[in-house]
Amino acid sequence: MSSSWLATLLDQEQIETTTKITSHVTPVVDMPDRTGADVAHELGSRLFLRYLTKSQLVEFLQGSVDRGHWVTPTPISSTEVVDWLALFAPGEPREHALLLDPSKIELVRGPSWVRLGSGIEYYLPAGFSKAAILDVGHVRVR
Repeated sequence: MSSSWLATLLDQEQIETTTKITSHVTPVVDMPDRTGADVAHELGSRLFLRYLTKSQLVEFLQGSVDRGHWVTPTPISSTEVVDWLALFAPGEPREHALLLDPSKIELVRGPSWVRLGSGIEYYLPAGFSKAAILDVGHVRVR
């Protein structure tokens, strides 16, 4: 059993004590809008991870409110994260992640199972402000 599988299973068990994880075929527009505070409670005040390519290391350090972002509460090794979350640009490794405080994000959709992957994801339709980024900025993932 991989650590990604175990971490996802533990996240699933925690999340499903308070809400349902939607199907991987549910369109994002059909997911209800929720407050970040509600999601933070659901996650037991755990953080979101926004995995980054090398070119994104400084791109989002001031926040990113002009586009949507997919995030996960699950720590996943850099060797599995692209496939586990079915990330775009699969040839680009994700060796860093931003840590985001869900309680400081205005609008969240999810949780949902990742389509063509195996993880749990949330969508931030209005992005995230600098205030949501944990003060360490990005961290290296191995």
